[in-house]
Amino acid sequence: MNQDTEKITIGICSPGYVSTMFMTSILDLARSQKVLNQFITLEGSGVISRLRNQVAATFLEKTTDDWLLMIDTDEKLSIEGFKKLIEAADKDERPIVSGVVFGGWQTGQIYLEPVPCIFKLGESGGLFAFHDYPEDSVVEVDAAGTGCLMVHRSVLEAFVKNADPLHQGDKWCFFQDMPLHQEWVGEDLLFCLRAKGLGFPIHAVTGCILPHERRYWLSSEHHADFNRFVKKRHMGMEQDLRRSNPQDKSDEC
Repeated sequence: MNQDTEKITIGICSPGYVSTMFMTSILDLARSQKVLNQFITLEGSGVISRLRNQVAATFLEKTTDDWLLMIDTDEKLSIEGFKKLIEAADKDERPIVSGVVFGGWQTGQIYLEPVPCIFKLGESGGLFAFHDYPEDSVVEVDAAGTGCLMVHRSVLEAFVKNADPLHQGDKWCFFQDMPLHQEWVGEDLLFCLRAKGLGFPIHAVTGCILPHERRYWLSSEHHADFNRFVKKRHMGMEQDLRRSNPQDKSDEC
């Protein structure tokens, strides 16, 4: 993108509160990056596709900026990652660019499986996570999550032009959930597939990695498994006893 003439709006959806680390990263960007212009934030709960549609419609109606950068509020976008993202963006060659965010998949194991939310289409038409992506590169993909997705204005305008005027109009034509190949497809991936159908390629910027805040229940299984990673336990019994008894002969040479 032309950083001297083009501007970016950041758009977020939230339940009314956000992670402090997320907001700190956004403030760091706002203070240092002159390409950032407007900020759209919508509060709500329930169907996320409704909020995403409202963000996109507000961007087209209320701003004249060139790009909409959608970020989830449980991510952290660094200044270095942001710079790589906008360097890759191009309104003609790369009108949709994504950073790499890792989802946490339940697999029946004690840890979540980290899955990069960038996807390729398989021969059957299903989407498959692009696990072996090249590092610090710009690669074409078939879909990406909206954890960090930057879209040129022309893409959203094309959605409006091709919308169902009776049901979608210019407000509800961007994001929707629906089944595809007997699998439920979320609003973000379906948006990407529809964009590709309109002729807009999608690229992942693998040098733009966003840490993703996840929560899970710690159990005795985690405690036992952690032996693989450390030789001494934090605040273990032996260390505590030695602190309280400096004459412990086991410390003598």
